[in-house]
Amino acid sequence: MPAADPPVTDAAPDEGAPPRPSPPPPPPRPLSLASALPFWFYLAAAVSLLALLLPHILPPSSPAPLPPLLRGHLAAGRVLKLDPAPGLFAVTSLPADSGGGGGGGSPAHRVLVLPGLAAGSLSFRRVLSSLSSRGVHATALDLPGQGLSPRPPAAPAPAPSRTSALREIMDRGIFHAFEHLVQTGEVPYQEEAPPAAAPRSPHAPDEAAAAVARAAEALGLGVAPVHLVLHDTALAAGAAFASAHPGAVRSVTLVDAAASLPAFPAAVFDVPVLGRLVLRVPALFRGLLRLCCARGVGAEEAEAYRAAMRGEGKAEGVVEAWKAMNHSFRLGEWRGSSEEVRRLPMLVLWSGSWSDMWIDEGKKVAAALPDAKFVYHSGGRWPQVDAFEEISGLITEFVTSSEEAAGGQIE
Repeated sequence: MPAADPPVTDAAPDEGAPPRPSPPPPPPRPLSLASALPFWFYLAAAVSLLALLLPHILPPSSPAPLPPLLRGHLAAGRVLKLDPAPGLFAVTSLPADSGGGGGGGSPAHRVLVLPGLAAGSLSFRRVLSSLSSRGVHATALDLPGQGLSPRPPAAPAPAPSRTSALREIMDRGIFHAFEHLVQTGEVPYQEEAPPAAAPRSPHAPDEAAAAVARAAEALGLGVAPVHLVLHDTALAAGAAFASAHPGAVRSVTLVDAAASLPAFPAAVFDVPVLGRLVLRVPALFRGLLRLCCARGVGAEEAEAYRAAMRGEGKAEGVVEAWKAMNHSFRLGEWRGSSEEVRRLPMLVLWSGSWSDMWIDEGKKVAAALPDAKFVYHSGGRWPQVDAFEEISGLITEFVTSSEEAAGGQIE
């Protein structure tokens, strides 16, 4: 019987033999869309679940006190009671040497600032202070539902229209007409009335402009033309104000102004779960401001904006104003809409460091306003936050030159 073969063992390699090459690693699997989708799905589900459970996990707390920055700004301004509503919040910084235009010095030039979406007069507080230190009478006015202005009252629901004959027959039966005729002597079937016109939104440009006009009169700014400063989405309302009251405006300055391209991402707050989460977590809100509005915004200032937006109906007001933006507004068409508007001196201040896309948008504005003075600044979409000295200096220089060109002595 033949002997069994010895077991195969790994023989020790010869000392002089070259080492065997290791097998190549398997090729990496390509990342497909199908394999990436579950990750994003689970991430979105986790964020949504966290936002839903957050109010139940954290104990209920009493309303937090207002941040000192916001409290001081509230004390410096006031809400103007206007008829008709809504009221608007206004804050004014007076030049020290002129006593508000009535002292022994030369009369102060009057500047009226309309802040953009969610920015509010709070973001312009340092611009106002800087302007007043340069001898300018500066006022910032929060548009309806924006900043610290109260939320406009809800528009009344349209009256229900009469039911059509066909609908009433389908709902009540064909014999209902005979019974109604016997009981009342009237035929119940009435033709449906035409639908009532939808109520105008208080955030619409012409409605906001009318509120600005009432506020300017309440502030006593109607005694002389004002130099209008329009920031971000306040462009449409400010343009409507200048068109309706051309004699009340001396010049127009646009600060990164676009009628339908807001810096503040209001769409985030139109998503209930996500909006509540961002408003609840200070770091998220601050990161959103730095990403979209101003990279230099500090924690204290961001907390003041967050506290302002957490007020009753404030976030909803921002979303309503965002939805009511005039997407059909054309800057060039407005500039040529009347002889009074064409004669207005105009200055455009635009961020030259925010993004290439925003710089391209500025070039479109410059092309629409070929006779306007165009200047790039070093700040972001909210330059009143991170370049306020630069902005106030440019505004003061332009306002002074406009008054000199008009032979402007303030009445």
